[in-house]
Amino acid sequence: MTPSPDQTLLTAVFEQFVKDEYPSMDPDDAFERFAVTQLRKPHELAGPEMEAGIVDGSKDGGIDAFYVFLNGVTLTPDHPFLDPDSEAHRTLARNPRLELLLVQAKNQDSWKESAWEKLLSTLANVLDLSRSDVDLEQIYNSQVVESTGIARTALTTLAPKFPNVSVRVAYVTRATGGNLVDTVNAKAAQVKSLLASSLSAGAEVLVENIGAESLYAMAAEPVGTPARIEFRELVRESSSYVGVVSLQHYLSFVRDPATGALREELFDSNVRDFEGDNRVNSAISATLGDGSGVEFWWLNNGVTVLGDEVTGPQKTLTIARPLIVNGLQTSHVLHRSEVEGALHPSRLDDGIVVRVIESTDEEIRDRVIEGTNRQTPVPGAALMATDAGQVKLEEYLKLKGFFYERRKNRYRNLGIAADQRVSMSRLAQVMITVLRGEPDEARARPSSILTSEGGWDSVFPHGMDLDAYVQALRLHNGVQAFLKTDQAKSILDEPPNARFYVLAACVLLRAKARGFSTVNFAKSYSSFNGAVPNQDLVEALTVLARVAKRYQTVNPEMSRDSMFKSAAFRKKYFAAIARVVSARKAAARGTAPSKGAAKAPARKRVVTSRPTKKPASKKREAS
Repeated sequence: MTPSPDQTLLTAVFEQFVKDEYPSMDPDDAFERFAVTQLRKPHELAGPEMEAGIVDGSKDGGIDAFYVFLNGVTLTPDHPFLDPDSEAHRTLARNPRLELLLVQAKNQDSWKESAWEKLLSTLANVLDLSRSDVDLEQIYNSQVVESTGIARTALTTLAPKFPNVSVRVAYVTRATGGNLVDTVNAKAAQVKSLLASSLSAGAEVLVENIGAESLYAMAAEPVGTPARIEFRELVRESSSYVGVVSLQHYLSFVRDPATGALREELFDSNVRDFEGDNRVNSAISATLGDGSGVEFWWLNNGVTVLGDEVTGPQKTLTIARPLIVNGLQTSHVLHRSEVEGALHPSRLDDGIVVRVIESTDEEIRDRVIEGTNRQTPVPGAALMATDAGQVKLEEYLKLKGFFYERRKNRYRNLGIAADQRVSMSRLAQVMITVLRGEPDEARARPSSILTSEGGWDSVFPHGMDLDAYVQALRLHNGVQAFLKTDQAKSILDEPPNARFYVLAACVLLRAKARGFSTVNFAKSYSSFNGAVPNQDLVEALTVLARVAKRYQTVNPEMSRDSMFKSAAFRKKYFAAIARVVSARKAAARGTAPSKGAAKAPARKRVVTSRPTKKPASKKREAS
């Protein structure tokens, strides 16, 4: 069949996307990421955020990608918003915006009813708040259970906040809308009805069939919608602007015009998270609620905005890729006060000082971010992106072929392919594994490690040779490549859970160490140069599969997600790897006559001329 004009144009756009972003990826897998990218516009997902939601594979239940957002923030299993005891959860305003995005993306030029049929049974299960992860793991793969588990947790833990829930389910293909048959639409309607009955009253449900025409139109939309801000008074200098903006116009600047929620992407480069009702923020709230004649901007330090490009006549500016690098606390308190009715009406006409700086120079941006965040104490790891050591590390890694994104999507915006980009969170996970020997923490809590006392220095040690990071990333990439092979999938097809465990095991096997207490990767990294031996990769993954199966048998109440994130499981796995190391050492000694040769756990019984001790218990060796 001759493709339609929209299909032809879409093919060209998609091929360029693959060339720019995923040149070495299977086109069907790249199409899933292409679909998610278009559906999420104007917001932009970072690489790790994107990959965390891709759940396609065996036992995926018809779901290719699943994401949960709270007020525009991508939620992870251990996000503090999901912890009722955390400060972030406690200070979360009433009626937050909770969004679920589910994508079924097929790189095909036809529609299939089966796409919706699979979702009918899957959604009934994964959105059933009474189902446990252990139950669901009998039906779906661990990635599906983890991603949908975020939604189940969010719906329950955020219930006292009465969130505004919206669900978007999209079936995306390269088929034309004109070929969409009534039976496919009917199945989609059944899914919509199911979702409406599964969620709380008032939840918004959008179910879509997106074909070539709609997808091509989405691709034309820009990422990161420019923002307009209207000043009451404005002073213009070279590439910089400063003036007073009314609080009413400032609220319009920081809010999504469609939903009224804060545009969280404006704060991607801010060095702080919202700190809740601390002393400073409580004082801001008190001022906003007071109708005295003292202008708000007299009492507040104001806001600093960075933009890639700033244009506009007279007193209105249009800012491309705006980032609020100082003023997050003020912005959140102002927004919350107005939403909760605590803002005195007269304050909307008050002003706030706003500085706008136009620059794409990373050094200048770093200096602005650091310089504008010295007024009050900043959490230990909050300024890590501007740290001189991080800047030096970025430059060194670039020389070695790795583009280190100290800030979200910096190199993506410059056209660097995904497999060459390294996010700060991914590098931290790799270093937590090879330096600290904690694959469980790398899998579950990398941000918590970085912000804990001494955590930053243990992951990015001062004075460590920068080539250690290069070797660690190369080891990690070798593990990643292996886990995608058919050989690895036949052993254990759980890349997200296996990745850091196999990496840790390969370090131990290469170092011939029984534990990380005797491994100093920071000093011995050069001995890990070169490709990871396939024997090590296979043995590490085989042992992991065996230990995981046995561990769940003994702990049937524990989900696989919880298991791989537990220190107890990590210790069991490392003990098994230690036995492999011991067996290898014994076998090596057995290649030549020696005093300890008889103790080697060789496959064939070794006969000597003198009495030998009974071989170690087979039962104990397999435990």
